[in-house]
Amino acid sequence: MKILALTAVIGAALATAAGAAPPVTVTLAANATIVTYGSPVTLSGVLSTQKSNQAIGIAATECGSTKQAKAATLKTVANGAYSGTVTPTVGTSYEATFKAVKSAPVAVAVRPLLELTKAATGSYTAKATAGQALTGKFVLFQRYRKLGKRWVQVKRLALGTAVPGATKPAMVSSVAFKAKLPRGTRVRLAITAKQAGPCYAAATSKTLRA
Repeated sequence: MKILALTAVIGAALATAAGAAPPVTVTLAANATIVTYGSPVTLSGVLSTQKSNQAIGIAATECGSTKQAKAATLKTVANGAYSGTVTPTVGTSYEATFKAVKSAPVAVAVRPLLELTKAATGSYTAKATAGQALTGKFVLFQRYRKLGKRWVQVKRLALGTAVPGATKPAMVSSVAFKAKLPRGTRVRLAITAKQAGPCYAAATSKTLRA
C-alpha cells in the first residue's frame, strides 16, 4: 500500500511539473553595437509567449547616469517578435521589459560625428558633433602616407567653444586651422577613445583632398 501511495504521489508531482507553463522570457538585440552620433539603431527581440499586440517597454541607461529612462514602447506581432528604432545620443545600455520580465541589457556605443571641411587651400575647419560639448578635447589632423600605407599625424587641435546643433541635444565643437600639404594629399580627422571618452568612442571623419 505504501508503495502504491508513493507511486501515486510521484505520478501526481510529475503530472503537475509536466503541465506547468515555462517561464516567460523576452530577448533583446541591436543591429549595431556602435554608431555615429545621429544614426538610429534597430532593436528587436521575441516574447516567448508568441502572443501579438503585447507591449514591450524599452528602457535606456545613458553613460554617466544610473537612472533608467523610457526610450520606446513596442508591440509584438503574431509570433511574439517586435522591433523598433532608437537614436542614442551618448553610449547607452538598453533593456526590454514585459511586465516584471526583463531581458539581458544590450550596450550601444556612440562615436562623435567628425567633419573636416576646406575653406581654401591650406585652410580647414574641424567639427565634432555629439550630445554634449567636446570643448577642450583634442582631435588629430592626419594625412595618408602612401609609403607605409598608414595615417600619420600632422596637427593636434583643441576643439573650441560649442554651439547648439540643428537638433537637440546636439552640440557642435569646432576649430579653424591652417596646414600646408602637397596638393591632392588625402587628409582626415580622428579622435582617440581617451579624448572622446568616457561616454563616446574613437572616431574618424570622411577623407578629403588637400
